[in-house]
Amino acid sequence: MIVKSQWIPLQLLADQALLVHLPGRHANRAAIEDDLARRRAGWRGEQALSYYLSFLRPERYRIFYDLRLTIQAHAFQIDALLLSPSLAAIIEVKNFTGTVYFESLFDQMIRVAGDRQETFPNPIVQVKRQRDMLNKWLSAHRLPELPIECLVTIANVSTMIKSASNSAGEWVCHAEHLESRLKKYEQRNHKRILGLSALQQLETALLENHTDPQPDVLKKFAVSSTDLIRGVRCPNCGTFEVERAYGTWVCKSCSKKSKDAHVPMILDYFLLKGSTMTNKQCREFLKISDHQLVTRLLRKTPIKIGGSGRGIGQYYMAPPHEYFDQQYQRFRQNRQKRIF
Repeated sequence: MIVKSQWIPLQLLADQALLVHLPGRHANRAAIEDDLARRRAGWRGEQALSYYLSFLRPERYRIFYDLRLTIQAHAFQIDALLLSPSLAAIIEVKNFTGTVYFESLFDQMIRVAGDRQETFPNPIVQVKRQRDMLNKWLSAHRLPELPIECLVTIANVSTMIKSASNSAGEWVCHAEHLESRLKKYEQRNHKRILGLSALQQLETALLENHTDPQPDVLKKFAVSSTDLIRGVRCPNCGTFEVERAYGTWVCKSCSKKSKDAHVPMILDYFLLKGSTMTNKQCREFLKISDHQLVTRLLRKTPIKIGGSGRGIGQYYMAPPHEYFDQQYQRFRQNRQKRIF
């Protein structure tokens, strides 16, 4: 049973939004494109993981995707957390091609693809750290404790996995072998530990304490806010030559019309600028002069008003992660020309 759904990562969408609003010859564009490519590969790996998890018995496991918790001011994120009456399983997914070699002497992972060789932090160390952090989090919140297993899965079934010792095999497998690994964990922890009420208590605490990461790509890539291209972008040709006319958006470049071309631009603001937005900030970002028009457009979205009083004391709050995912899926299905 999926308790916390899998949605497109906000960090990936923030990279995409930054590229959309950045001039083509910007000095840092290549670095952003590289980061986006890595995040897209990671997202494909997460989707592959969800495919293999879909074969599990829904009544046996509670599944939490992209769970982010905080303990002692330190946040840790888990690709997938599985709960059963007998155990918790932390699943970390990696999506690599070629050959991955787990080198134990220096605790690193080496990926070889063609003539290229790259070194990465050892994901086994990463998943063990997540286990330790989760144990501390459960203890700090006085929640029921249970055995925690952890596993690194390689999403691409054609990727070759190598190690100088057999120890890596205890922690790493291809995603297609995930079900058999979980059966092994269940056999190792065969005693029923948690009842239904304890599982529900743990489930509620995990959901209530999850927080989405706040992207800060402008700082990360040293991009000034003044570098960003403002306005409403044409969903057909990708230019920012769009004007409002008779209740719709009309592109001066390709003449195509759109009722909701402003929606992805508003979401881009939250991805690039932060979790709150005033009417004035929205007008400046979309290059709209009409205060009332912005108010009417925002009323048609699930974006809520925060702050106190009326007018200057109010602001708009970023919508939930699910809404970003829904819009991503919708615009992709409509084949609108954004960078996915």
